[in-house]
Amino acid sequence: MSTDPLSIWLAGGLTLDSEGQPVNPLKWWIQQGRAGNTHGGLLQMALDVLSCPATTVDVERSFNFGRDYISYRRHRLSSSSLTRGMTVAFYSRNGKIASGVLRKWKVDQRNKEKKKQKGKGKGKGDAVENEIEIV
Repeated sequence: MSTDPLSIWLAGGLTLDSEGQPVNPLKWWIQQGRAGNTHGGLLQMALDVLSCPATTVDVERSFNFGRDYISYRRHRLSSSSLTRGMTVAFYSRNGKIASGVLRKWKVDQRNKEKKKQKGKGKGKGDAVENEIEIV
């Protein structure tokens, strides 16, 4: 008999519920993890595999979102700007940024830029804050 975790787990047979039906594998592995049974390292692999989307719809949606974000006039965006912009747009579309936060941030950035232009040479050590609070 083999001693590797996969062979041992496979030899255990199918796990059935009280009605004789196969259990939901994702729920079963989550329960095993909560009980502290990692099955020799198989737990994390099983959770990774079973929690992958069954289709590529999410991936395709992400690519379409990126295509919509980058117009022909914006094709020279740096990867950093693209990543930041798509992240903010995604969070905004999904209600993760409170209403009015982006507008307030934009106004604050304009005001900081105006102060910077007025006081050129003064306060060279001032840092510009570029953070947006995500809820």
